[in-house]
Amino acid sequence: MVSIIKNIKFKGDFTIWIVVFGLSLFSIMIVYSAAGWVDLTGHIVKLFIGLFAMYIVHLIPFKYFSKLGQIGFFVSVLLLIMVFLIGVSVNGASRWVSVAGLQFQPSDIAKLTIILFMARQISINRDNLNNLFSFLKFVLAPLLLICMLILPNNFSTAALIFINGIVLMFIAKIKVNLIAKVLGYSFLLAILIYGSAKFTPFGTKIFPRSATWVSRIDSYFISDSTERMDKDYQQTQALVAIQNGSFFGLGPGKSTQRNILPYSESDFIFAIIIEEYGLVGGCVILLSYLILLFRSIRISLTTKSIFGSLIVVSLMFSLVFQALVNILVSIGVFPVTGQTLPLISMGGTSLVFTFISLGIMLSVSRTSIKGEYEKA
Repeated sequence: MVSIIKNIKFKGDFTIWIVVFGLSLFSIMIVYSAAGWVDLTGHIVKLFIGLFAMYIVHLIPFKYFSKLGQIGFFVSVLLLIMVFLIGVSVNGASRWVSVAGLQFQPSDIAKLTIILFMARQISINRDNLNNLFSFLKFVLAPLLLICMLILPNNFSTAALIFINGIVLMFIAKIKVNLIAKVLGYSFLLAILIYGSAKFTPFGTKIFPRSATWVSRIDSYFISDSTERMDKDYQQTQALVAIQNGSFFGLGPGKSTQRNILPYSESDFIFAIIIEEYGLVGGCVILLSYLILLFRSIRISLTTKSIFGSLIVVSLMFSLVFQALVNILVSIGVFPVTGQTLPLISMGGTSLVFTFISLGIMLSVSRTSIKGEYEKA
């Protein structure tokens, strides 16, 4: 066993390895505090599975992820269609698929594969993307297909994937006027969905969960603080936890809100972090994500592959942006979205695929450090 450990070599950006291991170890402490031993056991198992997957993936030359992304995209589409046909409903939302006793969210797979697929399409067709038809066919259509399949059951994830896709287009230097048109039409569509769900019966028939979206948006814009606190029970309890933590926190394991705050081990785990470790602890977590983003930008600038450069920044932006959304929800800046804190929140497929994404980034990093060029 000792000889096996000695032979393990961690390649790629060493800073990313350090930050990921640090956040993973911290997640064990905070999940134990928020959820207890029973849930912690499963969380540790998933952490080890994720870390093992990350290590294996980072050894694969990243050029192979171009083809795997293409396959994964079509598999994701099939799985998302399966959600409508045989999806497992939890808390009123059908987001899961159960295969051979294993329950997972296809949207977690789609979140990764759509970035790989779009990066592949952009790198292959980059000379033709200023043409509107080519842009729609190769870049926008795949993104919209994935988002529309996820939207009926999970608005926040569909929105995050859409924003990730827009950022990828921007990084790829696609014409700004094309991106602006996409954003404009998307904004109009969002207003149309909101209006139809709020003022007509048709919205809820097309999007069954649209009533929940409208309720969260309306409660977010309520000016009366007392009425808003009554409607947003989760955020109210999260703010209590944050107030308890103050600057230095109550100390590890001393949270008083963990048994009151719903989803304290997942969606609102950042509030528990602030309560136990204070503003200082929260800033350290935020800084950790920013370090990961900075390292991904450095890797992107050093790799000679367009595909590699696009995926490393896009995948890391996806991770960091989700973390930012989770944090802003916990402190009451954003409406409740149900997004977890990457690498820290207790999770299943989301946690594992986050590690796989990091493994792909490290694969790009490993190649750029060696100074090799892998065409993709």
